[in-house]
Amino acid sequence: MRALWLLLKIGVVLVLLTGLAMLAVGDYVYRTGTAVFCGIHSSHAGNTPARFETPGLGQGPFKGAGWDRWVGHDLSRWWIPDVPVEAVRIRDPERLVTISGWWITPTFPDSKATVIVVHGIDSSRHNFDTLMPAAMLARAGLNVLLIDLRDQGETTCEDGRHSAGQDESDDIVTAAYWLKSAKAIPLSQVGVHGVSGGALAALIAAAKNSEIAAFSLEAPVFDFNKAATHEVEYQGFPGFLWRAAYWAARVRGKDLMAVTPADGIERMANRPVQVLHGTADSRVGYHNATDLVAFAEARGLKVTLHSFEGADHIEGLLLEPQRYKTVLVDFFSAALPD
Repeated sequence: MRALWLLLKIGVVLVLLTGLAMLAVGDYVYRTGTAVFCGIHSSHAGNTPARFETPGLGQGPFKGAGWDRWVGHDLSRWWIPDVPVEAVRIRDPERLVTISGWWITPTFPDSKATVIVVHGIDSSRHNFDTLMPAAMLARAGLNVLLIDLRDQGETTCEDGRHSAGQDESDDIVTAAYWLKSAKAIPLSQVGVHGVSGGALAALIAAAKNSEIAAFSLEAPVFDFNKAATHEVEYQGFPGFLWRAAYWAARVRGKDLMAVTPADGIERMANRPVQVLHGTADSRVGYHNATDLVAFAEARGLKVTLHSFEGADHIEGLLLEPQRYKTVLVDFFSAALPD
């Protein structure tokens, strides 16, 4: 009997040690996989609405030689040196966060229709993949607020980690209310164009706020479990470690799934939504787009999907820029009428 009791105690100790070891590994994966640069990456540093370029070798939105052909690609037709641009700082009234942004005003105050453009994970408003859409919208006469999310660009650095949209979505909502209070723009004339991780944050913002009028989502995550597993693998770790990373984040007080993209769709009501996604996306699988649309349709909601055939992550913007512009401008022109 004493021997059996000893074996049980040894078993319990081994289980506890294994659990602690997994939690430690998960914490490493969490800290590594969610790390973002509190600042402007050198490959984006010189970019402004007046002049911007694609990043260099190995610095694009997807891995591999496929990016190489876009290095040095001429984007000058999309520069907007003649449109008024104001650098702004937006204080969050409830948190110790100050959001940096560019307020781009081709028609303000005559027109109030405004789009908040939101960058992806470990990026900033200085990246071409937000500057190009911003320029497309501005050229069409829509006002644009281009922002840095927390822990990235020139916005407040809290901990150097992204929270899978949980906190970043608050920055979108704060920016929308700043437009209302500082520029007298009703939220019924405010839309959001989110890019990749910015699209994830936009979906969560839609769950938190029912007044922002319309959402355009470039390469959005939908099934977070699948996407997080894929992201862990993309970062070079075994996919099963996602669950350990999730619980490590919970121990640190961060629930990466407190609000999900599905919550955003369920609370969208009749607000216009569109998705733009490359069919060959290696970073956020194309199935996220089709799953999102199917989920919405099952609930009687309409989401328009624009697929970019053969495009990798955010590559549709470069492969078919004129079509991208038409899709983007037509959507917000209809969704945000003056």
